[in-house]
Amino acid sequence: MKKILEYTEIQTKITSLFPFALTLGVMVFNGSQIRWDATLVFFVGMFVFDLTTTAINNYIDSKENGQDIGYTRNQGRAIIYAMLTIATLSGLYLVYLTDFVILILGMLCFGIGILYTWGPVPISRQPYGEIISGVLYGYVIPFILIHANNPGLLVDFNFVAPNVTMHFNLVNIIYFLIIFLPPTLLTSSIMLANNTCDIDADVLVRRYTLPYYIGKENAVVLMKILYIGVYVAIVAAVVLGVIPWLALLTLVTAPRVLKNYNAYTKDLVKRLSFKYIIKNFITIMFVYDLMVIIGNFL
Repeated sequence: MKKILEYTEIQTKITSLFPFALTLGVMVFNGSQIRWDATLVFFVGMFVFDLTTTAINNYIDSKENGQDIGYTRNQGRAIIYAMLTIATLSGLYLVYLTDFVILILGMLCFGIGILYTWGPVPISRQPYGEIISGVLYGYVIPFILIHANNPGLLVDFNFVAPNVTMHFNLVNIIYFLIIFLPPTLLTSSIMLANNTCDIDADVLVRRYTLPYYIGKENAVVLMKILYIGVYVAIVAAVVLGVIPWLALLTLVTAPRVLKNYNAYTKDLVKRLSFKYIIKNFITIMFVYDLMVIIGNFL
């Protein structure tokens, strides 16, 4: 079990767990129904597939850097196939419980997850990795969870052969984009920090990420802009009344986040600096999630 957890880097799964918990809190606050069968099935599929993508990443990277994954390559592949099967079956069952929209979004997630480090042009080697990872964890996960519980709240899908129609609730989608902008930007910040610290090593293996094109100085400035966007989005969501007012207490994390940001920019060496961006993600998302959940009881 310890080797599996190391192989799948269980400690990195906060990027999916925090948005999941936030979505449940927001749904309760806004009076949305929660189908616990669909929610549980989605959680299993989401979490196992998150583990799978990390395992694929480590398996492929070990080919280039010779890193020990704790298993033989055959064993490593077998674990990936087993987890991928569990995630796929969970996803298909969720489609059975809901509708075709989940199938489309699920296929999108699987495609991005697999192609992130695999294929002729892996996403992780491109300058748009920050955007894709942020949108996937910050927006797609909440969207699937909300639609699985409340079909039609964001998008209404109808199929009456041979016609397919989809209707979007623009007001709810705007609210959705604002509420879940913080986890989206914070997930992107993790990828941005990782690529900024690795820029020199990445070039050696022909990995040209966003910091390579905009430079370290601009990448550092962009990081600050992302944090500003997080706090602005939280204030906007409270003003619009779509999350509890208690969520404003997330603003008290700003001094600690600024301190960690300054510590991060001091060296930009991964083993020294990257941890500060992870701390900022946990600090903001923990308080944001907690305040939204507690706010439901006030």
